[in-house]
Order: sequence, then C-alpha cells, then structure tokens
Amino acid sequence: MAAWKLAPVLASGCCTVLKPSKTTSLSVLYFADLIKDVLPPGVFNVITGAGSKAGQYMLDHKGFCKLAFTGSTEVGLSVAKAAAEKLIPATLELGGKSANIFFADCNLEQAYDGAQLGILFNQGQVCCAGSRIFVQEDIYDEFVAELVKRFNKVKIGLPWKEDTQLGATIYKAQLDKVLSYVELAKEEGATIACGGEQATDGALKNGIFMKPTLITNATNDMRVAREEIFGPVAVVIKFKTEEEVIKMANDSDYGLGGAVWTQDINRAFRVASSIETGRVWVNTYNQIPEGSPFGGYKQSGIGRETHKVILEHYTQMKNILINLSGQPSGFYPQK
Repeated sequence: MAAWKLAPVLASGCCTVLKPSKTTSLSVLYFADLIKDVLPPGVFNVITGAGSKAGQYMLDHKGFCKLAFTGSTEVGLSVAKAAAEKLIPATLELGGKSANIFFADCNLEQAYDGAQLGILFNQGQVCCAGSRIFVQEDIYDEFVAELVKRFNKVKIGLPWKEDTQLGATIYKAQLDKVLSYVELAKEEGATIACGGEQATDGALKNGIFMKPTLITNATNDMRVAREEIFGPVAVVIKFKTEEEVIKMANDSDYGLGGAVWTQDINRAFRVASSIETGRVWVNTYNQIPEGSPFGGYKQSGIGRETHKVILEHYTQMKNILINLSGQPSGFYPQK
C-alpha cells in the first residue's frame, strides 16, 4: 500500500510525508531506513502515531497541496473534507462490498477456487474482497454444499508455516468486530453454513484466527450484505436472472471490485460493463497485475492507482502561450 502511494509521488518529482497505519508501521520504517542515503533529505518523510490525533495533525496542516489515503470509507470522508476545505485534490482508495457472481454455466472447479480466492485471500482483509457471493439458482445447492466442504478444509495456521492457507486477523479488535457480524447475521435470520467462530486448536489457541465463514439464507438488504466486515466472511445470495443479479450487485454503497464467472463471453462483457465498480475480473479473482488501474466508484473512493493515470494526480497541467509576431493584437486600432 505504501508503494502504491510512494511510487507516483517520486516519479512526479514531488516530496511527501507518509503516515502508515498505527498497526503496520514497522515495514514502512524499515523501508525508510533502507533508502535514507538514496533520496535527498526531506523528499521522503515518515511520521507515526496512534489514535485519531496523529492523522488529524496531517489533515490540519496547511503545507500540503495533495492528500492521498487508503483505508476505511469513514476516515476517507474526513480526508475528503480536509482536502475540500483547502481546495486541494485528494485520491481515496476506500472500502468495498464486492459482488462475486457465479452463473450456472461457469466452470465449477474454477469457480470454487475463485470463491475462496475472493474472500479468504489475506484473511479477507482486502478492500476489494468478494464478500457478496451471488450464485444462480440452478447450481445454488450444489455450489454451497461443495463450498462449505472446501472452506472447512482450508488450513489455518501460523504465518511462517509453509502449508498455512489462512493466517491471523490483524489485531484483536478486528477479530471481535468480525465475530460481532456473525452474531448479527444470526439476528437477521441468516444461517452460518460453516465457520463463524475463532480457531483455537493447538498452536492457534493464543492467537486471533478466524475460521473461514459462509453465511447463507441471506438477502441483499441485510447489514451483513451491505457493510464491510473485513474478514474471511462472505454472504451467499441466490439469484435467477442476469438482470436481477446486476441490480443486486449495484444495490450497494460501494463499488471497488467484483467478478463474473461464466463461459459465455458475451454475458461476461454485458455484466462486467453493467456493474458499477472500478474493477471486474472474469473467471478469476484478486489478480492485481502491475500497470492496471485500481480504484472505486461511489463510496469506494476517488481516482485510480497502479496505472500511469495516477501521475496526473501529482502534477498540474500548465499552459504557456507566447506571441512571437512582435505585433499588437489589432483589436484596438489606432486612428
């Protein structure tokens, strides 16, 4: 995430101040130490701090001419307000509740893998995670049954173990938040088809590991289908037609990622073009190739990163017009 911000800043010839998350500061501080003799002094600066005040100091500072943020939509709103008050630009990469859509003609083996990639990659702590799994009614029962089996087989383990497929949640408060959404799903009348609890077996007992979780019997208007959970938890929603699933996919405050699974290329283009989201994968998920634009619609953010277009956000276009004729305009002739 730091590289997504830092690379275009330096490529544009700008200086920058970077504040990493209070829970993930060490990697950025180590990187800053590695390059301390590479860049001129003052070009790349890092500040850290816990609590809301540290970030607010940056937002209140009058010396910045551009703000960029990756994180929650709630904090992104405060960044946007700070930029608006200064009349400076802001790029925002925010939350998501992305639709992972499976049509009846999809390659099932590929699809099962894609459903897992969509929500289990990085423990589901991905802003573009495929956390709303839409399955066409023709294959719904078969799809859910098989997906439950596969979720239950996912290897939860310590991050340094080579066979680990799902690691720990970032911190305890986030695990508690994820578990609270599981309870909310039950209150809303949904079913916990698998997972739904902390993993505590063996070496995991002293950690903060969440079991891969599928919530079924869910509808698109439930809070668990509308709010970002940011964990290995997905809701599974049944649909009938292409038109219906497009409408449900777009019925969201977010629009960051999403995917379409089908062997009909025409359908793939129709649905991908109709979904209000910054990125749509077809028959894959969470592939993020360098050079491809990444960013969201609606409350998922403003601007696109990892593409050359981001350079426009760190530069200003200037026009210099020179009259080389040596003559007056002639608009005010002298009689």
